[in-house]
Amino acid sequence: MKKATFIGLALMLTACAHTHQATPDQRFEAYRAEVKAEREAGTIDAVVEQEKLRDRYWQIYGKDADSAGHFAYAISLMRSAQAGDLSMKEAQALVTARENEIFALKMVSRQVASSYEFPPN
Repeated sequence: MKKATFIGLALMLTACAHTHQATPDQRFEAYRAEVKAEREAGTIDAVVEQEKLRDRYWQIYGKDADSAGHFAYAISLMRSAQAGDLSMKEAQALVTARENEIFALKMVSRQVASSYEFPPN
């Protein structure tokens, strides 16, 4: 009886451990919030923020042409804003708009991939 109870308890603990693992999206969003707080505290600038986000994104998801293009665009905008060529608020709005587009495309891509049914043989 003790052995059965112990096995049951071990299985429950194992199940609980697996339900609390963060998804890649959750890990990236948590890191984004952390880096944003650093920028708002003044410990890093907007260019470094985007570079850190790029590096973590590639670490979590891997490097691809879309993300490389996005981060090059974001870093370029932030450099322009720091140089005074446009306002930081405008640069951040442009980056956010592009991120929203990429996120929407990623969600559609995931839905298509998960809804695909293989034809019967």
